Amino acid sequence: MTTVLERLRTETRSSHEQTEALLYSDALRGGTLSPHAYGHLLRTHAAYHQALERAIDEHADFFAGYEPESRRKTPWLQADLAALDLTSLDSTSVFEGWSPVALLGAAYVGEGSMLGGKTVWHYLQQSPALLPLLQNARFYRGYGADTGERWRTFGAFITRQADGQADQVVDAARRAFAAYHSLFRQTLPLAGSRELPQD
Repeated sequence: MTTVLERLRTETRSSHEQTEALLYSDALRGGTLSPHAYGHLLRTHAAYHQALERAIDEHADFFAGYEPESRRKTPWLQADLAALDLTSLDSTSVFEGWSPVALLGAAYVGEGSMLGGKTVWHYLQQSPALLPLLQNARFYRGYGADTGERWRTFGAFITRQADGQADQVVDAARRAFAAYHSLFRQTLPLAGSRELPQD
């Protein structure tokens, strides 16, 4: 029997790849990511995680096993943005009206972003212009050595909570990836147009 995590991985693969391509992946891998684009990425992630964390807080009982306090990325992102003298976008409406089950799909996208953190952190350090900005950077360090364990505990949590409702969770994950695209565009004025990737 296919698990909800297997379905999420398979059925959102194209959405994941489109989002990855949108978020400056070529410049990141090529060691040419600019401070301007780095700030744009941080603002995009901050808008997403802030909105998600606020929405999850509204369903504390449902998300108790998620251990939301230990999974907050907003403080990391706010610190990284402050170091660049940037602020986050007001994104409170992104997940407005989403059910707890739908928020599982959004949480999958958020937690999944931590899995690639080590790789992204490595790539960031290949961009010489970013090195002065990374000394105290926090978000892209993610959960560090605890990443694997945090993913496994999240997998157990979402499997329990999504029992019998996998279709809704998968659909919500696709919508959550689309939210990333929308937030990227909403923060577009921060980035130079010549740097922007195409959808």
